Amino acid sequence: MKIITLITAVFLLSLSQGLVVAKPVNNCASTTENASYTGVYKGVENNLSLADFNRDLVCAEAFISSKYPQGFVTIFGSSRISESNNSGDAVIDAANDKLYQQIYNLAFKWTKEHATKYPILTGAGPGIMEAGARGAFKAGGPSIGYTTYYGPSRNAKDGDASMAFWQYRPAKGKPQKIISDGLIFTSVSIRESLMILHSTAMIFAPGGTGTEWEFFQAIEQIKSKQLTPVPIYVVGDKKIHWQSLYNRLDDMVKRGTIKRHEVEGLFIHVDDPEDVFQLLTKQLNLG
Repeated sequence: MKIITLITAVFLLSLSQGLVVAKPVNNCASTTENASYTGVYKGVENNLSLADFNRDLVCAEAFISSKYPQGFVTIFGSSRISESNNSGDAVIDAANDKLYQQIYNLAFKWTKEHATKYPILTGAGPGIMEAGARGAFKAGGPSIGYTTYYGPSRNAKDGDASMAFWQYRPAKGKPQKIISDGLIFTSVSIRESLMILHSTAMIFAPGGTGTEWEFFQAIEQIKSKQLTPVPIYVVGDKKIHWQSLYNRLDDMVKRGTIKRHEVEGLFIHVDDPEDVFQLLTKQLNLG
């Protein structure tokens, strides 16, 4: 739950650049509804200062320590697997439609039973993130979102934080809020790291390069003993959704760049995401 590694990194970076580490941040107020902290928008990561990184870190630690000290069950996954998919491949579309509903059902059931101790956290975006957030919100919440400035929220010169949390857009009717609380980070790298560090358990649904960045970051940190192990589930039909991942891992084993047990031993594959409920309930000693 601590962020010593990241704070140390910021400190060492400051030394290497002959700079002074920013003083602790006292004002983590938010200008955005349903967000406990709104980081300022400064464009690409290259533009950020040590003070920006420090503010994100300090405010995020204050948030979790005061409100959710046990951490989260975090759902990672594609922003492009929607409630109704239309890629042109009937098999893939059916599998993605099913997956979205399964993630929704898992988040709903988990929130009903265990959210008082371990709430659901998502990246507060569309797709699989939407499914998890919707399920948690519909169950009565909390539905926590860690996000930064993506898509339309980047269009204004100084960013538009009011658009940072994704809203569910039904086929008919007005957009609906699905995030009850959360953080809007200035830095995407701090956001990604804290989604992992603040997780008591992680659930990885299929996704693109962003999801796999998060997956390999978590696996590598645990593998290299830089992070305390937590339950990690890779969910979704192995052949339809994950065959390419296993092919890459097989190739790494073949080339001698990894040992199979040191990677595949760190996560559990579950074809049906809804089965995670019972597995994780037992693993976290919740009944």
